[in-house]
Amino acid sequence: MIAMRMNPWLVSMAVATFLTACGGDPPAQDALNIDQAQDSTAKADRMAQTKKIFFNIPSPMETAALLKKTGAQYNGKILNDVNKVDSYTAASQQALNLGVYGADLSYASVFNHTQESMFYTSCSRKLADRLGVISAFNDSTLELMQSKMNDRDALLDIISETYWNVDAYLKENGRDNISALMIAGGWVEGLYIATQVSTTNDSPELRQRIAEQKLSLSDLNGLLDSYELDDARLNGVKEDLHALQALFAEVQVASGDATMTEENGVAVIGGTSPSATLTDAQLASIREKAATIRNSYIN
Repeated sequence: MIAMRMNPWLVSMAVATFLTACGGDPPAQDALNIDQAQDSTAKADRMAQTKKIFFNIPSPMETAALLKKTGAQYNGKILNDVNKVDSYTAASQQALNLGVYGADLSYASVFNHTQESMFYTSCSRKLADRLGVISAFNDSTLELMQSKMNDRDALLDIISETYWNVDAYLKENGRDNISALMIAGGWVEGLYIATQVSTTNDSPELRQRIAEQKLSLSDLNGLLDSYELDDARLNGVKEDLHALQALFAEVQVASGDATMTEENGVAVIGGTSPSATLTDAQLASIREKAATIRNSYIN
């Protein structure tokens, strides 16, 4: 049985917003279209979809831990360049790369690369500032997090709850589409890292984790498809993820084994036997497509 905390990549992103900040003034940014015409039913449906995704998408922290368990060596070259942070001037770029840097921070942290972790923390903080996410956190939460910085489990529990404060803040301000783009960026980066690591440290466990993304990708597409905004970047992300979904179509995932349930704040993948299979050809095509999509987001 594989146990994963319910909070995904945003756990690391939220930790980052409380740590060191990159210096300098933010450049001007384009505004991401805001969905102001949502009725209460649509909002409720989207919240339910978002919550489902956050239960089903594995945390990059846990994915990184699995990579380390397979014997993989840390490879900082596959992560996004911290020097690119100032080039993300549009809100949609900032949202996507806040997710990307959050996943990279998880990877660096699990492998105990403290210096790199600080760099990704700084970049995440800068993007969070520019998106206005930091104002969703209060001083008491910051103090509590600082007191638990050496207790990762306690810290992750705090962030898991704090995320919903961020999510609520964005939704109250008609910016839940930005939240969706952050989720998408982090999910894509997590898949990219896992598939890149598989080139040198392939294992049945890693293949299973990659194959299981078929389920979370379906939910993620459902969330993004609920937005009917005339926004080029958002529409492009939708196309990207649907293209990936087409590649996952032939991947065999036993729905019974892969069903996730919540137990004491932890999302658990049930089943003791392999719940998914991934052929060499499927893995290669998913790896190539994930790299193409991810590189389009960071460049």
